[in-house]
Order: sequence, then structure tokens, then C-alpha cells
Amino acid sequence: MVQLQLLPVGALLMFAVEFYHTLAHFMILSGMRMLPRKDLIRIRYYFLVDTVSVMTSTLLTGRFVWLACIQVIQHLFYFFTWEQSYMAKRIVDWSSLDWFKTEGAGRPVVSRMLSQLDSFCGTLFDMLVHMCMMYALGRAYLDVTGVLVAVLLAQAALYVVVFNPKFAWSHPNSMPGWVQRRIGALALRYD
Repeated sequence: MVQLQLLPVGALLMFAVEFYHTLAHFMILSGMRMLPRKDLIRIRYYFLVDTVSVMTSTLLTGRFVWLACIQVIQHLFYFFTWEQSYMAKRIVDWSSLDWFKTEGAGRPVVSRMLSQLDSFCGTLFDMLVHMCMMYALGRAYLDVTGVLVAVLLAQAALYVVVFNPKFAWSHPNSMPGWVQRRIGALALRYD
């Protein structure tokens, strides 16, 4: 009988979670999959889930503590000021299909990135933190098989959440009609 040790299984699950976050942030950065603003403002608790995953990975590995501290501060700021502070409204607007369809309409991805460099850099930083956590977890606890299993788990989670046709996650250029009807006004003016 195969005995599973708790720590390697936990590391495998955390690697999968970190990979999921990495891919989700990449999809937002690239505009591959986004949510309408009205749906995005309802997932404020994602910032807590995101930061708990980094804290857990840091506790498991003891690596990249300073990066984790910066990421935790960043995410707690957005969580506590969600839809209240200028910066939180900017990140919500920029991450939404609404921004892409109004402010980013017709712009190439690079132009979209540069128009809100702070939002782009903050999201890129977050993605890189998750990649560092994956590296630390994989190096400390996982072999090739463990990494492959974790990648498959993350992919399955992406298909269940981000590519689920019942959810509003869409590509800006191919939104179903019901998602297009959810597009509305941005919180801030960008003219």
C-alpha cells in the first residue's frame, strides 16, 4: 500500500494553486480571458485566496519571504479598499472586459499594457511571485511526476472556472451575447 505523506501532498496542491494563479494572471495580462466589471467587483475575496496561497507556500518552503510580504501588503490593500480607493478602482477597471471594450477598444495588447503601466506592473509582479512560489515548492518537495500532476490539477481548475461557459469569463473579441449585455460603465474616467 502506498503511504502519502501530508507535506508532499500539501506541496503538490499548493503548486497546483500557484500555477492556477499564474495562468489566471497571465490571461488577464494578455486579455485572453476577462470578466465584466460588475462580475469582477463581486470577487473581492479572490485577493484573500490569492494572498493566503502565497503565505502558505512561503510557510512550507521558507523561501522568498520578502516577496511574499510585499504581495500580502499589496493584496490586503486591494481587499480592504475594494471599490473605494482610486487604485483599487483602477485595477478593477483595467482588469475588466468593460475597460477592454471602451478604453482598450482597437488597441493592441502592448498599448493596453502601457496605458496603465502601474496596473500592468502590479499584476505582472503578482504573477512572478506565484511563479517563485512554484519554483520553491517544486524544488523542495516535488519530483517530475508531482509537478505534472499539479499542472493537470491546475488545468482542470482553469477549465472548471475560467473556461466554463456558464461563467462570464470571456475573450474580449468573442463574448457571448449574455456577457456583452453585462458590459457597463467604468468607475473612473480615462479621457
